[in-house]
Amino acid sequence: MKVEKSIYDGYLWFSDQQAPKILQNEEFELDIADNINPFVIEGQLYDHLKMVSTSIKYIDGKYIVLTKKVESSDFNRNDVEIKEFLPNRMSEISKLRFLQYWKATKDELCEGMEVLQPAELVFVGFKNKEE
Repeated sequence: MKVEKSIYDGYLWFSDQQAPKILQNEEFELDIADNINPFVIEGQLYDHLKMVSTSIKYIDGKYIVLTKKVESSDFNRNDVEIKEFLPNRMSEISKLRFLQYWKATKDELCEGMEVLQPAELVFVGFKNKEE
């Protein structure tokens, strides 16, 4: 699993730690094999300059890494909602920010009409206590 060198906001929770490692506008890179300890249990990183979100999960001995390019217009679209969640064991962070993307899907229970279904939940940084 490789995270390219860049400036990130986000967190990485390593298997041997009681709390996640917080990155706030910090240069960071990581190259780690699936079988190396400690491993990253979970991570969410956002590169504000490239507008790329990276989600990391370690499941059944393998990393699952998803990346999503965020467009600046995504913050103002009707089919995208800004969500904020309370963090766990991150006292310096007020909220985790995500974009909830919705997708129109035909629903047979609605006479075949399209209904909005949740599509992707993409991390886009923090809301700090000062904000």
